[in-house]
Amino acid sequence: MGQPQSKPSKPRFPQPGDHIYCERKGGLYDHHGIYVGDDMVIHLRGAAKKLGELPACHKCGDKRVENGEIAKVCIDCFLDGATLQIFDYGVPLLEFIARKRGTCCQRDSKPPHEVISTATDLLERNGFGPYDMLTNNCEHFAVYCKTGSAASYQIAHHIEGVIATGPAGMLAGATVAVACGVSKGVRKTSSSW
Repeated sequence: MGQPQSKPSKPRFPQPGDHIYCERKGGLYDHHGIYVGDDMVIHLRGAAKKLGELPACHKCGDKRVENGEIAKVCIDCFLDGATLQIFDYGVPLLEFIARKRGTCCQRDSKPPHEVISTATDLLERNGFGPYDMLTNNCEHFAVYCKTGSAASYQIAHHIEGVIATGPAGMLAGATVAVACGVSKGVRKTSSSW
């Protein structure tokens, strides 16, 4: 049994303070960030993304900022050719249950100016901690900016699936985690799961 199908958010151009995301690796996971206006996005990058300099981009120009694992880049660099989606907040329980995890949550969002202020402050201080696929990823970052509490619904869903499949699923999940480079201990963050 697969995950519920995503009901895409209503098509619209992102507004400053929106939590945006796009599919990566053919839908294996989604990448998340905060749209801060002026075609710029602040997001948390994984270890693979920070190994080298970001490629030069005419659109980013001198507006691009990198501070440790957090970066501010143009929307085109963030999307990297993928389709823009907007994460929905304050959705009813039944809609949350029916949608693909990592596309919405039931919590209400802070006002846009507070979301942008939080994302900008975290960028300036490099204050969100080291990236960890399970406990401190780009979705944790974006949800934290929007609500003040970090959570990754797509990771929670994957963990629930592994637990539901028993030992074989746990072995498969461990294999995937090792293949993805998760070799350090899991640290506790403020998360809803």
